[in-house]
Amino acid sequence: MTPTHFIRTARKLARGRGGKPQQVDLRRAVSTAYYALFHCAAKAYADALIGTARTRNNLAWKQAYRSLVHAQVARCCNRKEIMEQFSPEIQEFAHVFSLLQSKRYDADYDPSETFHRSEVLKDIKDAENAITNFKEAKLYERKAFVTFATTNFRKL
Repeated sequence: MTPTHFIRTARKLARGRGGKPQQVDLRRAVSTAYYALFHCAAKAYADALIGTARTRNNLAWKQAYRSLVHAQVARCCNRKEIMEQFSPEIQEFAHVFSLLQSKRYDADYDPSETFHRSEVLKDIKDAENAITNFKEAKLYERKAFVTFATTNFRKL
């Protein structure tokens, strides 16, 4: 299970099955695109804290991966320090994460919200680009970002 798998699934849902996609498919596509971002952050955190495949304790890695809290990551993404002190790649990831988390709430919990294929496909593309750029950011920045995303921010 990788962010790429989530993106691929979101795209399939948004395109529909041989015609206009149903609202439920568009809603699931939005939610799935958000989860691509979330799982990207969870993997980055677990890798930073525990290590990558060859150097890690798998049980500890899974615990770190599962410890990411949606609301805490979102709070991190909305902090001005992210926009002031991180590269454009990390800033983009934070912006898209925050935006898609809000859209995921609407998709999952607001039955009156209507979704349009073109907008959902754009959101999926934005998520894909944000993940690609996040992975291209310097390792120390990715580690710093996920540290902010998993700890309580303290003014120094």
